[in-house]
Amino acid sequence: MKERLLKHILESRKQLTTSPTLEEMGITQNLLEEVYGWANNMALYGELASYIPELTKVDPNKTAIVIGDLNRNILSVGNGVDVQVSIQSVIKPFLYIYALEKGVPANQISFIEATALKFNTDAVMQPDERKNLPGHPLNNAGAISSAGSIVNFDDFLNFMRTLTGNDNLEVMVNVFESEMQTNGNNRTIARRLAETGRFPNQMTSDKALEYYTKACAIGVTAYDITNACLVLANGGRKGDRQIIKEDNIVRAINAMNTYGLYEHTGEISLLAAGARALSCKSGVGGLIINVDPGRGAFCTYGPKLDAAGNSVFGKYALIPLNNLLAAPNGMRLSSEEIIRSLSKDVL
Repeated sequence: MKERLLKHILESRKQLTTSPTLEEMGITQNLLEEVYGWANNMALYGELASYIPELTKVDPNKTAIVIGDLNRNILSVGNGVDVQVSIQSVIKPFLYIYALEKGVPANQISFIEATALKFNTDAVMQPDERKNLPGHPLNNAGAISSAGSIVNFDDFLNFMRTLTGNDNLEVMVNVFESEMQTNGNNRTIARRLAETGRFPNQMTSDKALEYYTKACAIGVTAYDITNACLVLANGGRKGDRQIIKEDNIVRAINAMNTYGLYEHTGEISLLAAGARALSCKSGVGGLIINVDPGRGAFCTYGPKLDAAGNSVFGKYALIPLNNLLAAPNGMRLSSEEIIRSLSKDVL
């Protein structure tokens, strides 16, 4: 009885899903340009990611927004739309999905705990916590754990090429080498994962760290990563093909809901999504992605970061964009309350 009822609910839910176009959601080129201008005007602070020397060489004034629906309508705006940047931590949900697709059980990768810890630390580093796994798949420890599923890096790179639709996707070697020279903290995390038993030995953990660092250095444009996110928003379907199991996407999106913007996830989620979940992920390369299942996705780019490592331009653009893209039937803050909150320097 219970199984039959659950199956009926799930089937009924699928029958109700229809995907609106950007136009039907009220998202036009003129409106996108208005959002772009507003976010640029708000983003008057922030610094480039100086702890990775190569990332200090990017143009801080390049910004962009690319947004699409599941009908493959795509709009874009900005002087940074075609700029190739390293994907950095935006790769983490994709590493998690890849590991799940390779058959690694989720409970062998990490826990999924909402946390206010910074991206480069984890409870697994604290011996008194008695934990043998990272606390979350989208912090550095969790992503290194996911990267342990990669046997051949070209296979992972081809996975990302398929999702983005860009067969020329490559690792930005200069960024990879720059990160490998300055990743002492991540090396400590990786070796700790070997000590706790996530990896069988230090050699395995060092290889996972190498592949994680290489994955973070994959060069993408905002168009590339928006295309990948549209596959996630479409339940793992690309055209007529199911290329990722929907269950694995659900796990990744759930993780994005709880830690996509690190310790600022709750503050920004309140303004951008209200009582709904905000399925996003940021990276210190300046990208922020947002996935709205059944509706669409967008990517913002702006390399100047706040103290948590989130793009300043991106987090301001995220507020109106998610309110536009998301389903209209969720409870949200009023526009007056959002404006009042922004005036108090919440972000």
